[in-house]
Amino acid sequence: MKKAFTLAEVLITLGIIGVVAAMTLPALTAKYKEKILITQIKRAYSDLQNALKLYAAQNECSDISCISDTNSTTNELTVKLYSQFKGAKFCDINNNSKQCVNTYIKAATPLNDGNGNLAYIDNFRKPFFISANGAAFQVTQYNQCPRDVERKRKDENGNYIRDADGNIETYTTTSNICAVLYFDANGTHNGPNQIGADVYLFSILSNGKVSEYNGKNIWTALTKGELHYTPYEPGQAIK
Repeated sequence: MKKAFTLAEVLITLGIIGVVAAMTLPALTAKYKEKILITQIKRAYSDLQNALKLYAAQNECSDISCISDTNSTTNELTVKLYSQFKGAKFCDINNNSKQCVNTYIKAATPLNDGNGNLAYIDNFRKPFFISANGAAFQVTQYNQCPRDVERKRKDENGNYIRDADGNIETYTTTSNICAVLYFDANGTHNGPNQIGADVYLFSILSNGKVSEYNGKNIWTALTKGELHYTPYEPGQAIK
């Protein structure tokens, strides 16, 4: 007499396989999406470096920071960088296509807005452009470098420090940032729109260097193939 599985045993086995699949599939899907994003980050970073080097070579500059000029406007800097990307799509303020959407950017780690709530760190706004590889690039040019910047005082918990009248205390510091360059590796219309995940910020400094906002973010992605950020939702009270 041949032995065979009973219907109950088959159903139990299928049930176990289903439970295991339900538990592991989300993790596998997330890992797959992360690998795709890492590839997009590497491509966007390479495109940015090549564009800066190409501009410097075309204009006989001593270094790649020469694309920044305090006598230029943000729009002029955007156009200069855009011109180095073949097949790119320019997103001006009148372009409302799916790829050309403004969005807020979250910090790499939860950010206190100063009043005890989680906040965004910046926003990705037009004008910007989309490369042929689908990454969004935005720049800001400052008209002075170095320049004095007024900042609000915060305590060790990130909350604003106020004077006896309830006004936020401020202080003045010197910034050596002449311009900033953002890229969103998978475009502004895709999440998570967070530094250390899909968004990376670079500063053009007064000493001619181009430095990432937080160097461990981009280098972790480029060298280890890992993302360096903590997911959070702005607007929620800090617990």
